[in-house]
Amino acid sequence: MKEEKTKSLVKKLHGAVAAYSMPKHARELIGSGEVTVFCGVTAAGKNTIINYLVSGGSYQHVVSHTTRKPRTNDGVPEKNGKEYWFVSPDEMLALIEDKSFIEVKAIHGETCYGTSTLAVDAVLKANKHPLMEIDVQGALELTEAVPNLRPLFVLPPSYEVWMERMKKRGGLSDEDKRRRFLSASMEIETALDHPAFVLVVNHEVDETAELITNGIDTSETAQAECRELAQKLLKKIQEVH
Repeated sequence: MKEEKTKSLVKKLHGAVAAYSMPKHARELIGSGEVTVFCGVTAAGKNTIINYLVSGGSYQHVVSHTTRKPRTNDGVPEKNGKEYWFVSPDEMLALIEDKSFIEVKAIHGETCYGTSTLAVDAVLKANKHPLMEIDVQGALELTEAVPNLRPLFVLPPSYEVWMERMKKRGGLSDEDKRRRFLSASMEIETALDHPAFVLVVNHEVDETAELITNGIDTSETAQAECRELAQKLLKKIQEVH
């Protein structure tokens, strides 16, 4: 009986996720220019840049909601409100029905993740600049709902540097690497195909953070150089992997 109830709840939750559309308040919030949306390929340095910006005191990471259980990373347990807001499927469903999310997704068939308007509002009320890290497909969907949004798509400076950064992560099987490169290929193609994305080359974290803080040059000339690098990375991925 309990198992049937759980399956019914998961089915209802996923149906609500699939049918979700961004409410007006969320569109206005994301389109205000107050929120920086990050995405990009694995090991490009998104998290490092975000952490660097947050450490400067002016920025704050927007904490997402998830239905997964807290984990322990390197012996340190995840904390509610720090890594994520950990909620039950029932609580997640209630938030969806209340139109509380900017975006919400079901991952790997079970776990749901979502970024709430309340989480962004909390950062703004603290007089901080909100930072959202989101996958490329999610960022694309945000641009479709909010046409003036310009997500930042982070790239490594070269294929060789990218491989060095990837090695530092360690413990990746050949299958893990294959999946990551396949995802990177699709992500780069998406960023190249949609002019809403602002390409950012992460040479050094401090330099990239300063660039973001002071305002990225989105001119056609500056972006042309970044697009050329992205095309080279894409070609190399397709040749090697």
